[in-house]
Amino acid sequence: MGLTTPMVAAEISEGAETSPEGELSPASRKRRSPLLTFGIGLTVLVGLVAIVLLGSEFLAWAADRDAGIWLKLEPGLAAAPHPAPHFSLVESRSPGGHLAADPALVEDSAFGPLPVIAADGRSSMAAYARPFDANDKRPRIAIVVGGLNVSANNTKLTLARLPPPVTLAFVPFAFDTQATVDLAREAGHEVLLEVPMEPFDFPESDPGAHALMAAASGEENIRRLNWSLSRFTGYVGITNLLGARFMSEAASVEPVLRETARRGLIFVDNGASRSSLALTAARHVDAAIATGTLILDDVQSKDGVDKKLGELEAEARRNGSAIGIGSALPVTIARIAAWAESVEARGFLLVPISALAAKPPRQEQSSARR
Repeated sequence: MGLTTPMVAAEISEGAETSPEGELSPASRKRRSPLLTFGIGLTVLVGLVAIVLLGSEFLAWAADRDAGIWLKLEPGLAAAPHPAPHFSLVESRSPGGHLAADPALVEDSAFGPLPVIAADGRSSMAAYARPFDANDKRPRIAIVVGGLNVSANNTKLTLARLPPPVTLAFVPFAFDTQATVDLAREAGHEVLLEVPMEPFDFPESDPGAHALMAAASGEENIRRLNWSLSRFTGYVGITNLLGARFMSEAASVEPVLRETARRGLIFVDNGASRSSLALTAARHVDAAIATGTLILDDVQSKDGVDKKLGELEAEARRNGSAIGIGSALPVTIARIAAWAESVEARGFLLVPISALAAKPPRQEQSSARR
């Protein structure tokens, strides 16, 4: 037996003439058609009135009533595009006494404010850096925690728990990231911008529409880079978000390193990929770079993170410095916070990432790679 609509079922129940198969007779259809038309019209009218009177609340209710799975983003983290910040809105700001925006360090662009070296020679990598005691001879350890503003709760936890010398890296996608960056600067943290780049398993891992891609032209990748650079101010440099594929190609990564150097920024290679040519590119283009020593939360457990922090200390004792890279996950945040309470008592100096960034000895490109 076929399915019937509620309106047809109502007509049958009211005694309309039907065929042996249960369908309305032609005479009944003719008699009922005005009622059917009126019912449909009334339903549409009620719906339109509800939308006009209740607006977005009615639409949200209707969506929730629909069958299916609905993704609800956390407040402030919607992935929808938002207007670029305008240069005229960039005013000198120093929340908590820590510089977060200096008009002399930005230039106007179609994307928004982009970092530049100031007329007096000041650069973002110096102006937004956290001071440290350069005369302290203890082994230096820098920690970079990335993924800020992916989760509002994890971002709040990071800002509440981690000490100021820990460097925080923010993704460029979230709405109003500048407000959160200002909170990080107010607390004394150095800040990095995470720039999305192509991984080896793209598109299974998708870094987004503005990602730097190995197959794109240098001009296109710089355009995409500028989109990310314009999302907020106050960062000392950039670091890769994914990017193993992109950074394995010299022709792709060198123009980006050249651009970061030209704009007075540090490049931080998170060290996750052994095929990265970022250090070689930095030599070719005279760019300041720092490379991660260990990923701290490959194993996302208390024991896993604690083990890597112990290895990081051992590396710092051997080489004089080490850089740990972690993500803004509750277990990572908790273990770094606990570790940091006594790290200096164990003979180490916890420093911001700018303290371990440097220009490697310059090496000119061979003619074959030009």
